[in-house]
Amino acid sequence: MSALPLLGRRVLVTRAAHQAGKLSEGLRALGAEPVEVAVLELRAPESFDPLDAALRRFDSYNWLILTSANAVRALAERAAALKIALAQPMRLKVAAVGDATAAAARLIGLQVDFVPEAYVAEKLVEGLLARAAGQRILLARAAVARDVIPDALRATGAEVDLVEAYRNVLPDAAPEQLRQALGKGIDAATFTSSSSATHLAEAARVAGVAWPLAGVPAVSIGPITSQTLRELGWPPAAEANPSDIPGLIAAIMRLMAPTEDMRTSRLRLTPSTQQTLRLELDDPAGFAALLGVRLPQDWPPGEYDRDAIQFFLEKMIEGGPEAVGWYGWYAILEGSEPTLVGCGGYLGPPDEASCVEIGYSMCERWRGQGLAKELVQALVNRALALGTKKIMAHTTEANPASIAVLLGCGFQQAIGSESEQLQFEIADVNSQPN
Repeated sequence: MSALPLLGRRVLVTRAAHQAGKLSEGLRALGAEPVEVAVLELRAPESFDPLDAALRRFDSYNWLILTSANAVRALAERAAALKIALAQPMRLKVAAVGDATAAAARLIGLQVDFVPEAYVAEKLVEGLLARAAGQRILLARAAVARDVIPDALRATGAEVDLVEAYRNVLPDAAPEQLRQALGKGIDAATFTSSSSATHLAEAARVAGVAWPLAGVPAVSIGPITSQTLRELGWPPAAEANPSDIPGLIAAIMRLMAPTEDMRTSRLRLTPSTQQTLRLELDDPAGFAALLGVRLPQDWPPGEYDRDAIQFFLEKMIEGGPEAVGWYGWYAILEGSEPTLVGCGGYLGPPDEASCVEIGYSMCERWRGQGLAKELVQALVNRALALGTKKIMAHTTEANPASIAVLLGCGFQQAIGSESEQLQFEIADVNSQPN
């Protein structure tokens, strides 16, 4: 993959000014030019009375629910203004909607007890229904927010104090900044919340700019923001998974960066497409000519049979252009006569937990030469570079060569996996070989 796959791309960043850094830095690292037009500005609530009252009886709650890092910041600043120490009572448990919110909570001295796997309110509610039923709960949030959490918890008999910790308003400078940004061209627009979508729509209206932004794909941080964009008439072209900043950057990569060939010391890896898969099924000679390779007699190899090719084709049709790179990859041995020696790939894009599964098959003549390890390591490196948090693979005790390949690429056998279907995993990105 190119070291700067987004080189020259201008990406609109709509986060509040104090929060834009992490997204902008990630985009710059990939070669993009982040164009910051903050459409959110945090202001004090219309009245501090409900929040002040909640802070003064902080030790009476069983649960504190935090739905954003902004809520954490507002809570801490108001407590400091009131000279109230946010010491966590023994009885108080804390739930955070995502890792960034949890990190912000820990910075102010709170111990976080629950973070859902998917960073949306619905998943937070699912995890809290049994834990918090009938208890006293403090939910501090923005002035305008969905009522999914309080409504669901109150239905269990919980007593929920819903207090306004801050307001999100449109900065005065946003409309003119948007007009200037569009004057130089924008290649994609990012949205990290429903508020960022509604506020950008308002900025466009004030600036006299057509909505949605003509020719600009929208990239959403998660399903709720995506739904808001659809309601505003701008269906997102890509959605982050997981719903965090690294996931958003990975979604931009999938949308905008070409899925280039990968190279190892001996192999060129080319992603399968609908065209290559159809030719594999119906015209092997045309398939070989398209790739510019010699086709071994035992192609397709091993478990990569016609059923697997048909499965990949169906998934590629279902997933569209974004699916390229998340299914098959052809392993081509470079040389005077490039030869197709094997294939590998993923069983699909990362799931809600940011997990992918990989597999591979090598033609018989090319086994035992280290080529499989080169192929698998390239697939692992690509998945990690695109923000994947966990990679799985399966084999059996009867296939020691495959076990050796996986172990050599940094996989570890999962505890409790059966001998007939051994599961191997990479979950710690810091343990990868160079």
